[in-house]
Amino acid sequence: MGQTMAEKLLSRHNLGQEAVKAGDLIDASIDGAMCHYHFMDVHKLAVQAGFAEGIPRLWDKDKVYFLVDHHQPALSQSIADDNALIRKEVARLGASIFHDAEPGIAHQMIIDYGLVRPGELVVGMDSHTIGYGALNVGATGISRSDLMYAMIFGQLWFQVPHSVKVVLNGKQPAYPIAKDIMLYLAGKYGDDFAQNMSIEFSGSLVPQLSIDSRGCLSTHGVEVAAKFAMFGADEQTHDFVKSRTNKPYETLAPDADAVYEKEIVLNVDEMPFVVAKPHQFGNVAPVDDVKGVRIHQAQIGSCANGRYEDIEIAARMLKGRKVAKGVRFILSAASQQVYLRCLKDGLIEQLIESGAQVVTPGCGVCQPKVGFMSAGEVCITATTRNFKGRKGSLDASIYLGGPLTVVAAAVAGEIVNPKDVFHEL
Repeated sequence: MGQTMAEKLLSRHNLGQEAVKAGDLIDASIDGAMCHYHFMDVHKLAVQAGFAEGIPRLWDKDKVYFLVDHHQPALSQSIADDNALIRKEVARLGASIFHDAEPGIAHQMIIDYGLVRPGELVVGMDSHTIGYGALNVGATGISRSDLMYAMIFGQLWFQVPHSVKVVLNGKQPAYPIAKDIMLYLAGKYGDDFAQNMSIEFSGSLVPQLSIDSRGCLSTHGVEVAAKFAMFGADEQTHDFVKSRTNKPYETLAPDADAVYEKEIVLNVDEMPFVVAKPHQFGNVAPVDDVKGVRIHQAQIGSCANGRYEDIEIAARMLKGRKVAKGVRFILSAASQQVYLRCLKDGLIEQLIESGAQVVTPGCGVCQPKVGFMSAGEVCITATTRNFKGRKGSLDASIYLGGPLTVVAAAVAGEIVNPKDVFHEL
């Protein structure tokens, strides 16, 4: 019987050196571990476990990736104090990969700097670690205690997940649709349709999808409860990875007779623009069902939609247009590298001239750190989550949408079908 990508991944990394199947419990070697600004939580766990100085060692100083990210520059005294302690710990442990004093989101920075490669098994202390699957990587978020163990020993236990095959067919339009795809799937099949499973994306649309779009889909794997969310490796993958690292890698591909728990097929040509209504990712409706809802704030950013193509579509659509009066349109690149590319291409100038606000790269626009909302206010956002309190007030309402839907609302001042605003589409 053939193997899925997840089964192949964990067979390769199985310390027992045997082929595995879905449901097996194994100990596996890992290829990388990501630690972001919450590393001091892991340090405290190590002290509680009896290591007086904290983590006693790193299993590999080149494979534990430290990033002081999320909210950089520090947004509070407590964050600043933790960051100072992280710097001391990184120096003590002798880690070779440390991105400090660099605004951005760890997940995008990991990809920007070529720290993960196809066929690898990577863990991280954040649920959106799963997003590295865009590059044919088996990546997943883990607990603080599991990360402590992985950092010291370079291995961890896994239960081999069952897999769901998501077949995407159709034509890529002249604007990003990855967010709409995942929202549509969550709305139709439930925001737990991949519960503890590995998603494998395939179909005629996939070769047309940019790495940015693949990143959005893989990142949102966790919003539908997946363990992994992986794409195969194609020429676009190889070009992207090899432009960032010369280290070798071995790609993953499923066998033709691999067995899946279920298969979902979507023709994106027939998919409407959709939004997730408050206060759940799976509370999805066609945008036409909620058009006319007045908004106060619009946002584009996060590890799901803070990439170049998300900001480019906003700048392109705003050319010759203005943000509606009374709307705060806030954009944030996912990393300093993405921000720099946007600057060089003139996107930031266009956005500011049209009345948008461009803030420091990072997680602030996704969390209640930048752009707080007041009671009764409404936000539409291309970020990751829309539960109560995500942007401050428990009495604010958050809608999730693709970047094109968000910029259309920012121009119209209300939720609207993008094609009703941008007639050139």
